[in-house]
Amino acid sequence: MNRMPKTFFKIVAILFALSACAFAASHITLQDSARNSEVNISAQLLDSLTITNLKNAPTHYDNSMSIRFFLDGHFTENFLFAARVNVNTDYTNRDIPEHSYNPEDGIPYNKQSENKRTWDLFAAHASYKLEPVTLLAGFDFLSMGPAHRNHVILRGEQNPYRPWQDSSSRLQKPAPTPYFGYVFEIGPVEYTQYAAKLFEKKGENKYVHVHRLDLNLPENITLGLSETALYGTTTEPAGWNPNPDADSSGRDFEWAYVIPFVPYVFQEHLQGDRDNISLAFDLSIKTIRHWELYGELLWDDMKSPTSMFDDSWWGNKWATSIGIARDSLRLGPAMFGWFTEFTRIEPWVYTHHKGGGYTYAHYNQSLGSNLGPNSEELYTELDAKIAFLDVALFASMVKKCNTFGSRIQDIHHPEGATNKHFLRKGWTDEYQEFGGSLKVTPWSFISVEAGYSRFFGDYEGFAARVAGSLQW
Repeated sequence: MNRMPKTFFKIVAILFALSACAFAASHITLQDSARNSEVNISAQLLDSLTITNLKNAPTHYDNSMSIRFFLDGHFTENFLFAARVNVNTDYTNRDIPEHSYNPEDGIPYNKQSENKRTWDLFAAHASYKLEPVTLLAGFDFLSMGPAHRNHVILRGEQNPYRPWQDSSSRLQKPAPTPYFGYVFEIGPVEYTQYAAKLFEKKGENKYVHVHRLDLNLPENITLGLSETALYGTTTEPAGWNPNPDADSSGRDFEWAYVIPFVPYVFQEHLQGDRDNISLAFDLSIKTIRHWELYGELLWDDMKSPTSMFDDSWWGNKWATSIGIARDSLRLGPAMFGWFTEFTRIEPWVYTHHKGGGYTYAHYNQSLGSNLGPNSEELYTELDAKIAFLDVALFASMVKKCNTFGSRIQDIHHPEGATNKHFLRKGWTDEYQEFGGSLKVTPWSFISVEAGYSRFFGDYEGFAARVAGSLQW
């Protein structure tokens, strides 16, 4: 076990030793004489050590070393692209299980020994502009909405630490998805549409379609309206799911969802009313300089908008994040920023009665907030930048229920209770988190950071992290 801290400090020492040689180092740029085409190549070496100590659990040491490569540029001013790849090696004092390369077990990895694994991840995207349309394609993270901490619509790479997910049995990280799409821009109106492939079970189809309308209103106000349609091949064995419409059927790509401007809720009815449809709204108000009021609201298969607060029907599923933020507040030599955000996710949100082929998940991770169904969080953060120092202080209060309907994998049965209970008393874990982080970047090519979180309540203990990186 002593090997991991020693390995970490050796890497940090190497980083500092290399800094003298890398002082003039930068990324590599390739371009033609007219600069119509340009490719930038850069890399990063990162090493981190995380120590986690929660009550009723042994102290865990997790060392992660990563080599990362980045590429971006353009071929003509209309064709833009970017790509990145991470190659990672993890050491831990926990036992690492074998991985089946089945998406329901999370992002795949290779077990090298009882306490070592290697894994890699990449993301890429490209766009081509044809006024007033921009074509999109990639294998990347999809994000939607103005929330700073908990996107309830599409979270992209947002991945706050959750104590109940702390495990070496899977990589608790979101995964990128292959997609294609397009954007129409006409004056203050922007329409975006994606078609993406998800992964739930090896060899089985699963897809999500997303379209979104952005209205850029006067006074720096943006209103967003979006829909998602999600469907896939049934992943459970025949007869296992008691719901009569969970028929172990195979699903292929539905091209009708690619047609622009057609509401999914209507399109689904013409295709047999089989899919998981959700509607979402978001709002960002930046009328006052350096201030933002924002919110996201997800309606997941509700009967009607008026039934939103009706707890007598389990299918009235909704989630919201609302917040206020302030940035660019200068006090002396420091530049401050701050935000507070509240998130509430009702029971059964992101789930579906037809099972894994229809859940709001990809590689067994929620496409929305990783709080999951039947949860609540109040979070606030204050950050400051002083020369080459970045400092942050934060506090959080989290409630997470454990009843049926509180996991994204839960399937509501036809004989099950028709009502729902939000944060049911006696079945809800509550904890508070207080912490801070410090990042030191003396030069553009090297940085060192440290963070500490203290937990109180049902998850009591601490998590501490230190990392160093060299980039060029």
